[in-house]
Amino acid sequence: MQPTPWYKNFWPWFLIFFPSAAIIGCISLFFTAIGNGPDMVVDDYYKKGKAINLELTKFDKAKALYLHGELNVTSERVGFKFTKGDTSNIHALKLSFYHRTIKAHDFEATLTPNANQEFTALLDGFTDGAYSVFIEPIDGSWKLKENITLPTTLAVLVTPNYK
Repeated sequence: MQPTPWYKNFWPWFLIFFPSAAIIGCISLFFTAIGNGPDMVVDDYYKKGKAINLELTKFDKAKALYLHGELNVTSERVGFKFTKGDTSNIHALKLSFYHRTIKAHDFEATLTPNANQEFTALLDGFTDGAYSVFIEPIDGSWKLKENITLPTTLAVLVTPNYK
């Protein structure tokens, strides 16, 4: 009787399977980690901290002007209407939508006024999720911030209180 070769038996393949599966899993996790690095890491914390202090003065300016408004976002349109405050020198607004975790989903829109004193712009579309919205005039003299979850059907009240 001639013995069967090792590769025709069950047990060698059973013992080879688990270490091979672990190696393949480690390699796939390694390439996934390399391809999806964190977007939120900042290289120079000192400069970023100084920039944050400058930003806070812009929020204080919006509070001094007593600016309040309503933000309406649909899948094809974004609109902002001031409800309170001195808006006489505002000719256009810049809205920046920053996704909470994925930088690739960030987008911006430039809003221009229409006949109803509402600032509007058309959107190409967006990815659903939680966003921080920064509203500022084109000259960047003040800034408002609101946290929203898109899509939303309700108007979001925007106040100058920093959140």
